[in-house]
Amino acid sequence: MTERKFLGARIEPEVYDIVNKIVEEEHVNKTKAIKILIFAGWKELRLEKALDNYRKGVISIDKAAEIAGLTANEMMQEAASHGIKSEETLEEFRDGLRLLMEETKPRG
Repeated sequence: MTERKFLGARIEPEVYDIVNKIVEEEHVNKTKAIKILIFAGWKELRLEKALDNYRKGVISIDKAAEIAGLTANEMMQEAASHGIKSEETLEEFRDGLRLLMEETKPRG
């Protein structure tokens, strides 16, 4: 069984209202509603961080995808939808994919 820990927190009335809205819409209890919001927020924060670092040229699209928990294709679509243009050529991307596939190829 998964270990669980208790977390008590004081929240603003508007946050409390959001939790109650999730309870009503998703037909879950408050604990589950808070978990839904935390996971959704965490996913969005990871995506924002990945997009920001990719935009700055700090990381590659592959690394951005890894941070965001997406495939490279999904990350490219996210970048495009956020108006981020790649400086990487198609050939450079293909070379990167080739290297990635070689690294993940089973050895034996």
